[in-house]
Amino acid sequence: MGMLSTQLSGARKTREGAVSLWPHVWGLWIAFAAVALSATNADPDLWGHLRFGLDWWRDGSLASTDPYSFTQDRPWVNHEWLSEAVMAAAYLVAGGSGLALHKMAIVGAALYVLWRRLRGSSPIVALTALGLAVAFSLPITLSVRPQLWSLLCLVLLVALIDVRRPPDTRRVVGGVALFAVWANMHGGWITGAAVLGTYALVRVARTRRDVLRWTALVGCSLLGTLLNPYGVGLWRFLASTVRPERPHIVEWQPLGIATPFVFWLPLVATTLLALALSRKRETRPPLEVWAVLILLVFGSLRVMRVAPLMGPTAIALLAPLMRGMRAPFSNLGVSTRAAALVMLAPVVITTYGALTMSVRALTCLPIKGDWAPDLEGAAHLKPLTGRLLTTFNWGQYAIWHFGPGLRVSIDGRRETVYSDSVLEWHLAFERGEPGAQAIVARLAPDYVWLPAHHEEAKAWLQQNGYRLEFDGDASFVAVRQDRPGLAVSPQPLPACFP
Repeated sequence: MGMLSTQLSGARKTREGAVSLWPHVWGLWIAFAAVALSATNADPDLWGHLRFGLDWWRDGSLASTDPYSFTQDRPWVNHEWLSEAVMAAAYLVAGGSGLALHKMAIVGAALYVLWRRLRGSSPIVALTALGLAVAFSLPITLSVRPQLWSLLCLVLLVALIDVRRPPDTRRVVGGVALFAVWANMHGGWITGAAVLGTYALVRVARTRRDVLRWTALVGCSLLGTLLNPYGVGLWRFLASTVRPERPHIVEWQPLGIATPFVFWLPLVATTLLALALSRKRETRPPLEVWAVLILLVFGSLRVMRVAPLMGPTAIALLAPLMRGMRAPFSNLGVSTRAAALVMLAPVVITTYGALTMSVRALTCLPIKGDWAPDLEGAAHLKPLTGRLLTTFNWGQYAIWHFGPGLRVSIDGRRETVYSDSVLEWHLAFERGEPGAQAIVARLAPDYVWLPAHHEEAKAWLQQNGYRLEFDGDASFVAVRQDRPGLAVSPQPLPACFP
């Protein structure tokens, strides 16, 4: 079975009188990966993704009119419908644990592709590269989101195109299938198209006789993205909405000095790795690899959410070149089988502890972070119906728990359902701006649920036909004067998803 089966075949002799410890090292690595990949937090969009996926399984169709909001001003183009349907299937099978296992399966598939491309490398090189890929992708693998599919698809794309021979019919068909699925999973296929186009352009510049084959692969792959419920409408939608100027979304900001280092790590580490490989002729990255790496670095600098995708993609590109890298500990071993057996004990203990932690992590997807909704305030909204004005990060939580009986004013779908102006007046109302207050007065929502620090909004509501029925440390709930009162002292909602 290749490199891994050889290393895990038991305590084989590595040199005269020595017993290999590589099975021990692989055991520790698997323990690390189990802990890293099982850790799963809820993020602001998880509730919506799951709700919309469940709706698709119920109805078998996609709605253009959103039943969960009362301020929708754009037709609903759900470009992530397939990833939501897969999420919903995992949830129906095994609840929250199913979502986490679904995430682990996607990331595990990406790591398997990387391992296949690392075949022939020194074990320490392979383990280090796989460990870096896990670390690079943590900003997206700590939650369940459609972006995970772009992580897998980018690695698969590299495996499809980064081979010595020009594209043949089988690879063209593979490109069509990959992009057809990708276009229904996540909008990150645009990054994939840029990677494919850049790689193909440089390859053609180097070997012009292959221009027709590369043109066929690129053209047919792009045509594959039209195999979606919206056809060319998906292209028009993404062309009008995908842009780096999203000032209110942290992940869409450029990398800066204050950006957490975990986003800088993929850029720094893979650039240093590529430079190190360039020192020797036999491991020097070809021009097409450099071109893609530069593209991904530029994209990451412009939009930080690209960085976690760049790391594993760069590892996939550089993996075949790592076979020529010298590495220490190639003959890691001990003198006797008894010593190897003794050293196996801490590995077993560590692995058992890691697997125990992983199983516990699967039982609760915690709701935490600066964005997290106030669970005490939310409990007062449970039995209500009507229209709820709330804040951006709490919208999909409210959709899951209270919709469609209680429709929201905003949620994380942004341009998918709402124009920029809807988000802008929400933020302006939270700041206490008169123009936005006039919009709220005209809409007259039945209930308002906002973070407690929005004092200007709270004061205006009390002066304009609303009574404050819950005023907690983290949020408040205001009720329009003609609406019934809230439930008295309900129990807070659970701190784990859902």
